[in-house]
Amino acid sequence: MQKYQRLYDYIHEYQRLVYDFYSKDSVAFLTTYYHIDSDETIWEDENVFAGAYDRVGEYSGIRWNKVLLLPVFFIDEINTPLDGQEIGYVKENQTTFVIPSSYGITPLPNDKLKLEQSYLRPTNNIYPLFNVGGVEKSVNADRLFWKIIVQLEQSVTETQLNDQVEATYTFFDYDKKIHTVSDATFMTRLLSKNESLRAVGKGLFDNNSGFYFI
Repeated sequence: MQKYQRLYDYIHEYQRLVYDFYSKDSVAFLTTYYHIDSDETIWEDENVFAGAYDRVGEYSGIRWNKVLLLPVFFIDEINTPLDGQEIGYVKENQTTFVIPSSYGITPLPNDKLKLEQSYLRPTNNIYPLFNVGGVEKSVNADRLFWKIIVQLEQSVTETQLNDQVEATYTFFDYDKKIHTVSDATFMTRLLSKNESLRAVGKGLFDNNSGFYFI
C-alpha cells in the first residue's frame, strides 16, 4: 500500500512549533509575578459595608505568591487610551502578553506583575506595576497559551504587595517549571557540579574500553 501524508499534517507541525518551540526558545521578557494565593486568601463572602474589598493593607485578606524571573512572550505595544473619570482624564496604559500553560501557572484577574529590570536599570527602580484585567485562553485543550490583558496599576506599590507575600517561588529555566527558591537553588548547584565533572572527565574517557582512566 502506498504511503501518503494527510493534508493537515502541517497543522501538527505548527502545533509543535507553537507548543514545543515558542514556550522554550523564543524571546522572553522576565517579570516578577504576584499571583493571588487562592488557598491562603481570606475571601469576603458578605457585603462590604464601606465599599470595595481592600486589596492591600492591614484590613486586606488577600495573600500573594511571588514568582521571580517568570518569562512572558509577545508583549504588545502599550496603548494609552484616556478614560474620563471624576478626578479627570486617566491614562490606562494597556498592553498584552502571553504565558504558556506548560509553566504550571493559571493567571487570575487582579494578579500583578513587574518587568524585571536589574540589568536595564540596576540603580533606578522606576518600572511600573501592571494589574491583570483580563485572561483569555488560546484553545480549549490540555496544552494552551494564556493571553493576559494588563493595565497600569494606579494605586498599589510593590512594597505593599511584598508585605502580603505568602511564599516566594522562582522559574527554573532548565525544566521550564516553577519551583520554590530553595529547590531551584539546589538544582542549580547540581547542574554546576555536573558541568564541573563533565569538564574534568572529558579527557579521561576511553572510547575503546568504555572506562574512565585516572
